[in-house]
Amino acid sequence: MTRETLERLVCCALEAAYPDLAVFCWQGGEPTLAGIEFYREAFRLMQLHGRAGQPVANALQTNGLLLDAEWARMCAEYRVLVGVSLDGPRDLHDYYRHGSAGRGSYEDVMRGIGHLRARHAEFNILTLVTATSAGRAAEIYQFMRDQGFRFLQFIPCVEGDESGGRAPYTISAEAFGDFLCDLFEAWRRDGPGVVSVRLFDALLERELTGESGLCVLDGDCSGYLLVEHNGDVYPCDFFVSEQWRLGNLHQSGLDALRRCEQWHAFRAMREANRAACAGCKWWSLCRGGCPKDRLLAGGVSARSFLCEAHRRFFAHALPEIARLAERLRRR
Repeated sequence: MTRETLERLVCCALEAAYPDLAVFCWQGGEPTLAGIEFYREAFRLMQLHGRAGQPVANALQTNGLLLDAEWARMCAEYRVLVGVSLDGPRDLHDYYRHGSAGRGSYEDVMRGIGHLRARHAEFNILTLVTATSAGRAAEIYQFMRDQGFRFLQFIPCVEGDESGGRAPYTISAEAFGDFLCDLFEAWRRDGPGVVSVRLFDALLERELTGESGLCVLDGDCSGYLLVEHNGDVYPCDFFVSEQWRLGNLHQSGLDALRRCEQWHAFRAMREANRAACAGCKWWSLCRGGCPKDRLLAGGVSARSFLCEAHRRFFAHALPEIARLAERLRRR
C-alpha cells in the first residue's frame, strides 16, 4: 500500500466513524511483512487527522514469526491488540504451520508471544480448528490455560478446493459440533471470567444485552469493510471478487460506498436462506450463519455447511448460558 492510499484510508475511516470508535484491523496475508515503519506512519496519520477526543483502536492479526522486541514495544506504545495464530500444542500447530524445509513454526511463535508479554502488549490467541484438531478440544483448552493465555478465539477451517469440494483440512460439521461442545464443557468448569472464549462470551453478552458483537450471531453483515492495498473496497474479506467490489477510496468515501447497489445486495444475502431454515428454532440466533459457509454447501440459498455443528452446540450450551447470564444479572 502506498503512503497516498494509506493516508486516504485513514482519513476516510476516521471521517466515517466520527464520533464513534474507529477500529483499524490490520491483516494480510501476513501484515508484519509491510514493515514496522508502515505502521508507525499509519499511527502518525491517525493522530494527524483524528479530531480532538476521537476514539481510535488498532488490531494486528499475525502468525507471530516476525514479532521481536521492537514490534512488541510499538504495539504496547500504541495499544495495538495483537491476534497471534497458535493452533494448540506443538504437534498440532506444526502439522500445517511449517516452512518449505519442513521445520515447524511453534518455537518462533512462542518466542514472539514472549516479546509481547515482556513489553506488556495486549494479545489474544487465534486457533484454527482443522480436521486434525477434531477430538482434542479439551486438550487444546487446557494447553492454552497452562500457558497463561486468557483470551481465545476458535475459528473453524472451512475451505473449498479447486474442484468445488472441500479441502482435506476442512473440519466436518459433525466434528466441529463435537469440538464446540467439548470446549464448552472445559470452559464451563472454570466458569466465566477465568478464560475468555470469544464465542461463549458473545453468547453470554447476547443473552444479557440482545447484542453479541459477533457478526455470525447478530445476523448483520455490515460491521466492517475491507480495503485492499490499492484502495479497492469490499464488504467482507471472504468476498473479495469483482462481483462484490464496492468501489475505490480514491474515487469515493466510505459512507458513499455503503449506499451503493452491491452493498445492499451483499447485506440482503444473509436473508436469502430463510426458506432453507424454515422452522429452525435457532434461526433468530444465527440467521443461517456466515454466507461463505453456505456457498460451500451449494449456494447462498442453501443451509450452512456448519449448520449441524451450530444446531448441536446451541442445544448443548444455551441452557447453561441462560443460567450463567441469570447469575450475572443477580450480581
